[in-house]
Amino acid sequence: MGLFTSKKNPCPFCGGPTPRLLATTIEGAPICGNCKDKIDLPDGTANLSLEDARQYLAYYDENKAQRDIFSATFKYNFSGWNDLLQIDVPQRLFRIRDKGDSLVMEPSCLKAFRILEDNTVLFESTPEGLKWYESDTPARVKAVEPEIDRYHADMDRYMQAKRMNEMIEEMEKRGDVSRGSPTPFISEPIFSVDTPIKKFYVELTLDHPYWGGVRTWENNAPDWGVLSPSYIDFMRKYEKETELLHTLATSLMSVIDPDAPPEEHILLSAPAGAAAAPVVESRSAADPVAEIQRYKALLDSGVITEEEFAAKKRQLLGI
Repeated sequence: MGLFTSKKNPCPFCGGPTPRLLATTIEGAPICGNCKDKIDLPDGTANLSLEDARQYLAYYDENKAQRDIFSATFKYNFSGWNDLLQIDVPQRLFRIRDKGDSLVMEPSCLKAFRILEDNTVLFESTPEGLKWYESDTPARVKAVEPEIDRYHADMDRYMQAKRMNEMIEEMEKRGDVSRGSPTPFISEPIFSVDTPIKKFYVELTLDHPYWGGVRTWENNAPDWGVLSPSYIDFMRKYEKETELLHTLATSLMSVIDPDAPPEEHILLSAPAGAAAAPVVESRSAADPVAEIQRYKALLDSGVITEEEFAAKKRQLLGI
């Protein structure tokens, strides 16, 4: 311990030994690892004075009662290396860090939230309850389908020409054939169509002494595929992610108001020659037949499997 800790510079908060090397300092004073780990703030120890830190550590100790009873029933990971939104739905508590000793926040700390894909709102809390807005992403993905099919057709022709050239070159090496006119060169096709969305964002409006204000976290949206673009694979990943975000939204709404009215599903309606207009529909009162038809369309287009459709159909029919 003596080689790596210093008793000559005790922690200003607990009096414990502090690191000799690479110590975290506040106003030039090194602090111990135990106190450093307690500082669960958006900017860490940056801009903290010793008095600010003392007040925070007192608040942290008071928060122990919430940390002791907290048990996450839902978790959502963000792109940040240690950002993990954890929610204890039954007790209406939540925390924002991938640490077992991070601060736990009470319902009064969460005032509102929005979940977006790029700049478009998917879910948001309102005084009337949760709003769920239908996205036009599936339609935009469908519009790219011809481009993806054309790319795969071009790639098939390219691979055939490449294999033919390789076969002819091998036969020439063996002296079996003599190449006549050169085989036409075909360049390798490149798929450069952007995905319809780039990011998902979770925006929380917090009323908290240390995490107050609007805080936003992000996650990458699905891509077309690492090896080969696929609208079917994209939609499968997209549906999986948005279903997870829907669960996140309902969990956050339960924290704000467990007695909130049923969520409203606001659908896109696009009459011929007119811009898309929102149509409000209560999710709890949604027509099961219409929902089954919608999932049947996803099945027919290859977005979901037969098993996934059957499971959804049983769920909608309550069997």
